[in-house]
Amino acid sequence: MPMIVIALGIVFTVDILRVWLPSLITVYGDAGSTPAAQSGLFAVAWFAAAFAVVPLCRRVGGRPVAVVAGVAMVMSRLWVQFTDGGDRQLYLTCLALVAALCWLVAVAHTGWDAGVGVPAGLAAAVALHAGLGTLDPMWLEVWRGWAVLGVLAVLFVAGQVWIQAPTTPVPAPVLWAVFGPVLFLTGVVFGNVGVGHAAAGEPRWGVPVLVAAWALAVPVSRLRGVWVLPVGLAAVVAGVIGAGYLETSAHDGIVGLAPTGAAAWQAVGVLGLGLVLGDAAGRIRAEVRWAPAWGMLGFLASTFLHYARYDIEIGVLARGRVLLLGVVAIAVVAGTAAIRDLRAPAPAEPETPPAPARAQTRGQAHAPARTHGRTVAHTAGSGGPRSDVPLGARTRAGRPPRRPGRKPGTRPGGRPTAGRATGRPGAPTPPGTTTRKPDRAAPPPSPAERAERPHLPLALATVFPVLLALAAFGLRPGPGTAPVPDAAAGTLRVVTYNIRMGYGLDGRFDPDRTAATIRALRPDVLLLNEVDRAWFLNGGHDVLTLLARRLDLPYRFAPAADPQWGDAVLTRKPIRHLESIELPAGGAPTGAQALGVVVEAAPGKRLGFVATHLQDADDEVPQRQADRAAAFATGLAEREAVPVTVLGDLNAGPDSPQVRAFTARGLVDGLARVRPVRTYPADRPRREIDQVLVDPRLRVLAVDAPPSKASDHLPVAVTLGY
Repeated sequence: MPMIVIALGIVFTVDILRVWLPSLITVYGDAGSTPAAQSGLFAVAWFAAAFAVVPLCRRVGGRPVAVVAGVAMVMSRLWVQFTDGGDRQLYLTCLALVAALCWLVAVAHTGWDAGVGVPAGLAAAVALHAGLGTLDPMWLEVWRGWAVLGVLAVLFVAGQVWIQAPTTPVPAPVLWAVFGPVLFLTGVVFGNVGVGHAAAGEPRWGVPVLVAAWALAVPVSRLRGVWVLPVGLAAVVAGVIGAGYLETSAHDGIVGLAPTGAAAWQAVGVLGLGLVLGDAAGRIRAEVRWAPAWGMLGFLASTFLHYARYDIEIGVLARGRVLLLGVVAIAVVAGTAAIRDLRAPAPAEPETPPAPARAQTRGQAHAPARTHGRTVAHTAGSGGPRSDVPLGARTRAGRPPRRPGRKPGTRPGGRPTAGRATGRPGAPTPPGTTTRKPDRAAPPPSPAERAERPHLPLALATVFPVLLALAAFGLRPGPGTAPVPDAAAGTLRVVTYNIRMGYGLDGRFDPDRTAATIRALRPDVLLLNEVDRAWFLNGGHDVLTLLARRLDLPYRFAPAADPQWGDAVLTRKPIRHLESIELPAGGAPTGAQALGVVVEAAPGKRLGFVATHLQDADDEVPQRQADRAAAFATGLAEREAVPVTVLGDLNAGPDSPQVRAFTARGLVDGLARVRPVRTYPADRPRREIDQVLVDPRLRVLAVDAPPSKASDHLPVAVTLGY
């Protein structure tokens, strides 16, 4: 039962983090508008609650705090489900987070054996996320979300109230200290379905391999030995490198992608995490103290440092090097504990007398003195060691001490007597003795004894993530309908849209709302900016596959900041050419790219498009990006002999130097005839920063920028005549 409660509690904790992190970024941080330091202090203030609850757990015990915090965590999370975004969503999620942190600290202080519950909980959280197609219960339809949360909440609360404090506490501060860094690595890489989705070629086998690896990590966590920790750490490092976080690859003209086998390397890292968690769980200490609080603070620091490139330049820690810092943190904590255990003296074992002395105890020599609870002196022959122990404390092969020449439970020459263990009928049996008759078969184990056997719970914990993934797959929303273009012959409808990772102005992730906004514009070709495919900071959603499924449109993706963030093109028109380039990053941490695509608009008529998203910075980087993107667009037009149109969020107005970099190469402002076309911010548009720059051989027949709150930008649709 503790294993189930711990696993479900971790599922709720991960689910809350998947809602709290994007709420912090989109609602409080306003997608980067709030200074990073201010957002960081806001986050640290909530995580400080984990430290505040430690003295309470040490005073009243972990179980009552765990029950109260667990119920508060579930109730506040269910309350969040009723919100419509905004500040209510943010602060209710903060309360749910505080309850989750308090629950983690309290569970660590209960002494429940978490060796299986922790990896099983992470495996179940990953399986649920994968089964729902990278959605979370928070963003599902009402009945679907409640179907998931309701079942999990009932099981969790019932288990919390039912289980009792452990008879033999198993404090594992090393496990809870490494849990924070392990959770960071799981959220960013090893439990992130979108990493495999966005890899080169987008192999379909990535999701089942990842879920299977997490299910296998549960029994792997029970392995023990001096080799477990170094092998686990090596596998984690190999997984980080193999998943493409340090070096990327190119595929079909697209640069910056994760390698095709990224999902396989994720699986290697998952098994490594299982070994690390198992090694940490086996290192028992006297008490837990502050370990879980520091571990979760390490999670927060690692997560924000990894994604800090969105706001600041972090130099040598760019790309995936922060992930390696997480591995180093685990190695320091777990490695220090391992070295301390190796140096600690082995526990003293009962002394075994030499063979002559053992023969004497079998009646071949002197019998020991008969006492009632007194101390008996045992000697091991001449010069042998001496130890003073109570009668009955020394046993052989699990049996009680036997007097020489006498059967157990009998008087000399008399009949067997019940309870004859200390020399007085009816006296209590000393520890280490038994009154079972030697010739009678052992009774079957009681239900409690069977429950203590690890095989059945371990098997259930291994199978549960797979079953949960299959059940969640059944709750996944079905595919949508494709937009119906209404462009006349000789025209093409093109839409550019900065979708802000799928989050609206209210801070809610709603791919259905975004898809409805796009569908109403009836695009032939759709170009998207700020496409997030896996960032844990934004919830770990693959917004591109979610939108493509709802719009029933094929897509191509080009990374910018890393293999999971960039721009995309979606179209049913045949794609005849595809390529991308990286643009100068400099002080623009999210990076930038230019995605060029040539489509066959009609038989024998090809058109080129370039999707790009320039950075909003105060230095020369945006200008360098604009110059490079303009050169790429004109080069594409020359190589492919097609007219090219550049579309995207340029973060610059129509008279800016960035726009002039394109017009200087022969492109013209496609929105000039209908200006102003204000697109940002979406609720009160004041800035004209989403641009359409067309080849003079094309005609702009219509322009549309309808109101919408599906993003912080408005979409821009143009009808091109060719």
